Formats: sequence, structure tokens, C-alpha cells
Amino acid sequence: MTESDERRARLKKHNRQRRRAERAEQVARWYFRLNGFLSIPGFVVHPDVVRLNPMTEADLIAVRFPHSREIIAGRPMQDDERLLSLATNQQTLFLLVEVKTDLCNINGPWSNADQGNMQRVVRRLGFAEDDQIEGIAASMYRELRWEDQNTVLQYVAVGKRKNDGRGRQFARLAQVTWDEIAQFFYERFQQFPEKLPSDGRLIHEQWPDFGRAYGKRFRRMKSSRESEEFVLDYIESERVLRTS
Repeated sequence: MTESDERRARLKKHNRQRRRAERAEQVARWYFRLNGFLSIPGFVVHPDVVRLNPMTEADLIAVRFPHSREIIAGRPMQDDERLLSLATNQQTLFLLVEVKTDLCNINGPWSNADQGNMQRVVRRLGFAEDDQIEGIAASMYRELRWEDQNTVLQYVAVGKRKNDGRGRQFARLAQVTWDEIAQFFYERFQQFPEKLPSDGRLIHEQWPDFGRAYGKRFRRMKSSRESEEFVLDYIESERVLRTS
């Protein structure tokens, strides 16, 4: 193989991995969206001085307000208890979300107190006074969670497998797997078929790429296991996009 061939092969592999990561982030965004979160994808933390690269990035920053709910045909929808348990019904819940295609993990710069990234993101989120920021950041570096009576800031790692090592290092780290997310999707649409149009269209055209693909496939699913398989196939294979 020539040097040029090797470069092309590396570029092809890089692009394939990037597309997998993008599809994983699509799935995660839809999960948090269906649970009442407003979100900003690809939140970049910029440095204080001019430099080539940003300080770090959060795959997703999301917020859920304490009275968020959706009622369909007189029935309140039940959001995922894994997320509801992170805050009381009196607390606004802010999330920093790291999305991985395989093992759940945290982005290194978020755990490096010397870089000051937590202070930057807390300041931008705007829920704290200036004299609170250092204490909030210290709690996040130590536990990946901070809360007071009205607000929670929580780090969430999403991936195919939970990371036992990170769980021991950060006991309050929240981890959610693709199988758990797929089970939530299946139960949501089983319990509330009204969320899917019945006028001949299989899905809402306003839904994002993954939402449209899942909506089309859902009507043929017979178990949560098929939902789990579809979510993983969507992340891993571009073929699903062409055949769904």
C-alpha cells in the first residue's frame, strides 16, 4: 500500500467514525427531547485567549424545568425515571451530556480542574451568582454533580456499556445505555400511539433524522428487543438510513 493509499484509508476510517458519532448524538438528542429537555448540541467552551482549538466541548447541554409535562388524551406521559430521579419536582435540572458509541465515559477536560472549563460553562448557563461559581465547579470536578434547593447540575454519560471504573471514581455520575434508551422509546410509543400520526403518514416530518427512522420502523416492532437492535443498528450502520 502506498503512502497515498494509507492516507485515504485513514481518512475513510476517520469519516466513518465521525458519522457513527453523529448518529449516536442524534439518538441521544431525541431521548432527552422526548423527556422534556431543551438542548444545545455541540456546546463549545472557548478559551480566554486566541488559540487554534477550543478548550473542550459538550456533546449536549440540556435543561428540564421542574413542571415539565405532556398530556395526551387526558393522560400524563411518564418520562424516564432514570432522568426524573436526578432532581426533585422543585429543581431545574441542567445536564452536561457526553455521548459515546461504545463505553460510557467522560471528556477529560471536564475533570481537569486546572483548565477551568466547569467555571466557564456554569457562568454561561447563568443559574448562579458569580460568588457561587467556584464552589459549583469544585463539586462538579469532585462528583460530577452539584445541587441546591432549586437547581441541579449533573454530568451524564451515554453509551453502549456502563463504565464501572468511572462509576467507582465518580459515584454520582449518571450513566445511560443505548439499550435503556431503546426500551424507553418502545414503551413510550406503545403506551402513547397517539404520538404517531394516523392519517396515512407513518411519522411526523418535523422529527429529526433518527426520529423519522424510528417512527417508520416502530409500527413493525413486536418487542423492546427489536427496538434495542434498531437503535444499535442505526448507530453502527449507514445502511439503516437507506432502508428504514
